Amino acid sequence: MSKKQKTESQQPPPWYASGLKFKCTGCGACCTGSGRVWLNEQEIYNIADLLKQDVSHLVEEAIERREGRWTLKENPQNGDCYFLSEQRCTIYQARPQQCQGFPWWPSTLKDQVSWDEAKRVCEGIDHLDAEHFSLNQINEQLKLELESRKLWKR
Repeated sequence: MSKKQKTESQQPPPWYASGLKFKCTGCGACCTGSGRVWLNEQEIYNIADLLKQDVSHLVEEAIERREGRWTLKENPQNGDCYFLSEQRCTIYQARPQQCQGFPWWPSTLKDQVSWDEAKRVCEGIDHLDAEHFSLNQINEQLKLELESRKLWKR
């Protein structure tokens, strides 16, 4: 057994080892208030395709560069996502991985307190009709989220 394997096997299981419940209700709460949604270039093209817009027009209208990366613009009055309209995502079918990955973000899964903080905003966390996600499913979602972050070029 390698040193890395031995160290990994000795780590205690994460606090969510028995799984977590989540169901996206489409409420739009995760799209409100200030918070950057980072994009990679393919996601920009996907949004443009969905909206049947030229990429340059989309970038001019709804996307900007911040900290050397692409991000969705926010409503300057309240910080809501540019694509949130009447509490619904207007690009849901082409939403970025960061949006798809909620609530499986490292910051949300850090500990029970972080999960509970997200639950105060998101009605889908522990929702009565929520799907139970096993540890393996959560780890797969987390892996997707972390992989997508590598594409947020600086």
